[in-house]
Amino acid sequence: MDNVGHTHRIVVKAQIWRDGRLLIIKRAPDSDPYPGLWDVPGGSVHKGETIDQGLRRETSEEVDLALSHIRPLTSWSTGQQESLVIGLSYLATSETDTVTLSDEHTDFEWADPASIGDYDFPPNLEKEIKWVIAKGWHRFLKV
Repeated sequence: MDNVGHTHRIVVKAQIWRDGRLLIIKRAPDSDPYPGLWDVPGGSVHKGETIDQGLRRETSEEVDLALSHIRPLTSWSTGQQESLVIGLSYLATSETDTVTLSDEHTDFEWADPASIGDYDFPPNLEKEIKWVIAKGWHRFLKV
């Protein structure tokens, strides 16, 4: 199969848990994609970066947090073959809960697991978060 001309973008996402709560961030109304929806920190890995470097950079840029105890969670893909997005999700903690948002986001919350259904998330993210909660994995992440 000929892959010439096809691009694959790698996206990383971090479910950051602290004291039993998940950091969620609200995308700005003019965001593309998913304007106004709640999300977790993450974004595209840049050329020349490792996956870990991209995850740490995106988290620092979006919420000004340093990650610790990073663990792989899931992989996923979306889009068409010509512009496929390959996603990698991680569980992590942070040494602090002090968040400074980027201009790409308008709000943040350290959400209680019982309230996750009260927020509007991009497709499949809510399911992934609820899966982590059901497995109890968020309880094992300690600072």
